[in-house]
Amino acid sequence: MEEVKKEIAATSDEQDYRREGQMFFLGSWVQGEIRDLRNEIRELRKEMAEKETGLRQEINTGISLLRQEIKTVENNLRQEMKTENNNLRHEMKTENNNLRQEIAALRQETKSLENNLRQEIAALHQEMKTENNNLRQETKSLENNLRQEIAALAHGIKSLFWATIGIAVATLAVTISVAIKVWR
Repeated sequence: MEEVKKEIAATSDEQDYRREGQMFFLGSWVQGEIRDLRNEIRELRKEMAEKETGLRQEINTGISLLRQEIKTVENNLRQEMKTENNNLRHEMKTENNNLRQEIAALRQETKSLENNLRQEIAALHQEMKTENNNLRQETKSLENNLRQEIAALAHGIKSLFWATIGIAVATLAVTISVAIKVWR
């Protein structure tokens, strides 16, 4: 047992040495790996910085191009808007002038129609006055003619009346004279 204990002790001492050696080896290997990783990280950072710089330049270039394109499109749109606005203003002025001319023509036509209607109304009024005067004169003339005819008829009736009375008186005188002769 003692031997076993010695062997175990020897083995445990050996294992301690081995463990320490392994730890030393592991420590230097880990440190080497860490150095390598740090170097790789530095290289990766450099690459990333270069790529980042390149990407930033590309982004800035893209942004500049987009800004220029936007400005160009904006300027073109402004120019188109100005042109369209000027065209619309010109069209509106032309339309406005045309409408004013039409309104002036309509006013002139309305005045002409109004004057023609006034002249027609005045002519009709004058014609009505003339017709009314003619009718009055005809009525007066007919009235005078009727009065003259009535007066003539009245005179004729009076003459007939007096003639009838004269004839009756003459007939009475003849009858009386015949009766006197017969009686005698």
